[in-house]
Amino acid sequence: MSTDKQIKEEIVYYAKLLDQKGLVNPLEGNISIYDRENNKLYITPTGIRKSFLTEEKIAVLQNGIQIDGELRRSSEYLLHEAALNARPDCRAAVHTHAPYLTAFAYCNKDIKLRCSSTFALLFEDIPCLPFGQPGTPHIANGIDKAIKEHDLILLANHGCLTVAPTLEKAVAILEAGEEVMKIYSLAQTIGKIHDIPEEDWEEMCNTHPGSKRNRYVKTK
Repeated sequence: MSTDKQIKEEIVYYAKLLDQKGLVNPLEGNISIYDRENNKLYITPTGIRKSFLTEEKIAVLQNGIQIDGELRRSSEYLLHEAALNARPDCRAAVHTHAPYLTAFAYCNKDIKLRCSSTFALLFEDIPCLPFGQPGTPHIANGIDKAIKEHDLILLANHGCLTVAPTLEKAVAILEAGEEVMKIYSLAQTIGKIHDIPEEDWEEMCNTHPGSKRNRYVKTK
């Protein structure tokens, strides 16, 4: 199990990485790690540029009460708590307004691509939750069901959220999803997008050892 210092160091590292990649901005985006053994949620604070983060500024919550950290916890801690409570196999969550993914959230659209093998294996589809007021319990409306078998979801008119056993994995899932949607948007400007034949799509999803279907079969 990671120490308090190691968890804070990890959050600072990935917060700065997301900042460098343009996946968060000074006022939006937050990441967390849940130490289940000690019932502590470590989360980035509100209203600070991620590149300015230090370990001392990471907020630590226990039973919804902040017990450590120089700055106030993100207002979206309720979203992180709901997501990680719904996924006991995960200990990290990343909430951002990644542009290409969030564009679909603004349109209140699930993402159901059939043109990308990466998308097929990692996601198959990405559901969009109904709008919920940020900073309130309603931000997590519908999350229990949606996130049970999805590592990446959209939040209508808001952004996106990933969960994973590690923060590295959660960030990687976000990056992969955003990259696929970026390529998809570029492809739309070139010409007609061709889907993978349905038979090939199903075979890939059913037989590839790393596919979403096989990952969840193993964890059920």
